[in-house]
Amino acid sequence: MILYQDGDCTVSLPLPLFLVIEDVGWWQGEDGSRRGEPYRNGFCRRHCLADYRALVDLSERLSMRVAVAMVVGEWDRTNLLRDIAGATWLGRAWDNRRNQGPWLAEAASYLCRHERHLELAVHGLCHEFWRDGKMQRAEFHDDDGLMRSREIVAGHLRAYAAILRDNGFSGFPRFFVPPALRHSFGNGDGSMQAVLNDFGITHVTTRFARARQYSPPIHDKLTWECGVALLERGLSPVAWPQAAAEPQALPLNPIVALHWGNLLHPDPARNGEIIARWAQRIVAEAADIGRIMAIDVDDCWRQAAVCYLARFRFGQRMVGIDLRDLPSLPSLNGPFSLKIRAVPPVGWRCSGARIIGRGTDNGGITTVRLQPEPGHSEIRIDIV
Repeated sequence: MILYQDGDCTVSLPLPLFLVIEDVGWWQGEDGSRRGEPYRNGFCRRHCLADYRALVDLSERLSMRVAVAMVVGEWDRTNLLRDIAGATWLGRAWDNRRNQGPWLAEAASYLCRHERHLELAVHGLCHEFWRDGKMQRAEFHDDDGLMRSREIVAGHLRAYAAILRDNGFSGFPRFFVPPALRHSFGNGDGSMQAVLNDFGITHVTTRFARARQYSPPIHDKLTWECGVALLERGLSPVAWPQAAAEPQALPLNPIVALHWGNLLHPDPARNGEIIARWAQRIVAEAADIGRIMAIDVDDCWRQAAVCYLARFRFGQRMVGIDLRDLPSLPSLNGPFSLKIRAVPPVGWRCSGARIIGRGTDNGGITTVRLQPEPGHSEIRIDIV
């Protein structure tokens, strides 16, 4: 969003760009939906440690703590999913032995060592839901966007936490990505967000148009309830089962939603080729004065909140950014960034916020990171 333009001087409030990779965690690659098993990734081989290394490679290339939306059913070490209603297609006969091997400990150890690169997000146990052995499309909501009973939802989330613990992970994710984009919001204490909040989840991304809306979102791309902030996911640039996908134009949306198989090669030794192409495309898009690479989920949500909810006042060589419409949620308040391009360089000053970071890229665009001052609802930028 261009806030100020005068000759060769431009001040922008850039829209964040943040990568969320869905359907991470499967060991089996095949799409089993035709015989009542999960959709998985539709990938041509089993997943392996190299596929997790590829995600860390991408994180390092982007300088971003990438979000990985994980399904953990195939990480079940004790067959605890036998006792979780609707969790698998086999019910009480669930047996995960084919996925129990040394690769579990190897991958878990790797992910724990690289948690500064990858942030786990809840994406379900086995992604779908089974009733009397018949598969229904999504784990937490039915096809009409009606949330399954609170007891079932909480039971699945407790099982998710148990599987993480059994594999050596500490804590519980703060981020939720609804499987199959079936979700709902707007019904307050009876909402999915109320349950998620009980588990410490503070961030959700989904397609608002696909969700059941008991009441309209507060903004058409951002809403919140019960302490949880929901951000519009938008469309993925490539189809979910497309392996080794060629990078496409990214949507003008904070979230870049990809699926694990999009970033992987049938030959795991060649994963780096796919990662390099996607990283190049994302870095190039984020270099524009109207976009900015988000550092992590917090940075994305806060930058998006300012872009969507702030009000602006314009004057002679001045921009005012009014933040009073932002809610008090920590997930939507904090530092945000502006971009400034000026030839020759101009002077400017800021009131109502502290400058906590500043840097200029090779294209002459200066990124300024601002921390709003306590008690100040408006930030003023003066070009001098």
